[in-house]
Amino acid sequence: MDSDRAKQFYYAEGKSGRKLWTAGFVAFIFLNVFIFLGFDVLLPTLTVFLEDHGHSRDAIGRIFSFFTVAAIIMRMLAPRLVLAFKPFVLVRVGLFIAGLAVIYYFFARTAPTASVARFFHGFGFGITSTVLTALAAQTVPGNKMAQGMGFLGLGTILTLAVGPSLGIWLKDTFGYLVMFLVVCGFYFCGLLMTLRMPDIELPAPPPDKPKPKLVFLSRLALAPSIMMFMVGISIAAVTIYMALYFKEIDFNYTGHFFGFATIGILVSRLAAGQIQDRFGHRTVILPAVIFMTVAMAMIPYLTGTTHLLVTAVFWGLSTGTLFPSVQALAFNDVSPHQRTSVASSLFNAFDIGIGFGSIVLGYVCQYFETYRVAFFGGLINCLAFLFFYFFYYFVLHPPTPRDIPKPAPEPAPTEPLTNGNLLKKADKKPL
Repeated sequence: MDSDRAKQFYYAEGKSGRKLWTAGFVAFIFLNVFIFLGFDVLLPTLTVFLEDHGHSRDAIGRIFSFFTVAAIIMRMLAPRLVLAFKPFVLVRVGLFIAGLAVIYYFFARTAPTASVARFFHGFGFGITSTVLTALAAQTVPGNKMAQGMGFLGLGTILTLAVGPSLGIWLKDTFGYLVMFLVVCGFYFCGLLMTLRMPDIELPAPPPDKPKPKLVFLSRLALAPSIMMFMVGISIAAVTIYMALYFKEIDFNYTGHFFGFATIGILVSRLAAGQIQDRFGHRTVILPAVIFMTVAMAMIPYLTGTTHLLVTAVFWGLSTGTLFPSVQALAFNDVSPHQRTSVASSLFNAFDIGIGFGSIVLGYVCQYFETYRVAFFGGLINCLAFLFFYFFYYFVLHPPTPRDIPKPAPEPAPTEPLTNGNLLKKADKKPL
């Protein structure tokens, strides 16, 4: 590895210490966009594709759950795999497998074949998103972690707003085959991008520490993981069942909803990260949970475009804040060599939330013979989320001055970026 090029690409210095906006960080944002576009484009359209080919509501939920199972397996293995292989090798393999799985969707017309395609999609997505997030966090200065994860998450959350609209447009305009080919193209664009990026290694555990265990949910980030689980349930309710609900009530505005949500996402990402770095996570996460609760309560009663606009903006404000803010909260509490395990735990919890939500809400919708009840289930989940966050972070762990991150800049590394050199910083927690 060309260490001088890597240091300039990922760890460039400015007048006040390490820069946040390096070429490497921008590249990670674009990689994240490609990865999550391939996921989000299919959220509303794959359900319709499966329903058009004769699958019932509960069968669709079961097929979607195979993605979650595969992603969890790979994320549990990720902390071990990054010790055995170069991180970018894992990212490239994951992107390649996910791209092939997306093409296979078009030929998978039965429940077993669709489940196989969904499993391998989750396999590639799981390892890629986990390792990529840990790599990106490695390049972010510790005193700017919320901003860094926020802007990294901006790509993730924007795809959550733009992706479903793009998927619906591709399906309606060109058909399912073109839609799957475009999604595959996103993954292979990401793969080509990684070939132009210099290698970077993740910190290994100190010699006196044991190797990472195969842990489903890490105790290092248990409370943030529970929060991610609840975020996953709410997102499953909206992204998986929104298109089906609007189709049921003949309200053809699914693309408009996710488009309007982009406004709220942009507003939240421009301000939330800086506020969190300066004043702590309570100042941004609690309002975001309230916005999500209000949006979920409004969705079953949408009556027109004005109502739709307000609800979508509330939804965008909440989702645009919660995912990256919870990530930053978790990463700031651990050492650099523990971030792969923490990222694995957060994504596992998020995927379990989506899988759990898709299955349970699918059965509920089947029982009541309407997709409207999916959002009542999401509302109950949001109220539970609000209670848990307030109780844990305001009652059990009340705010203290130490909760506000210190604005001390983190110096750039001056030695070649190898595991051996990075071990020297492994025990230091980020500021």
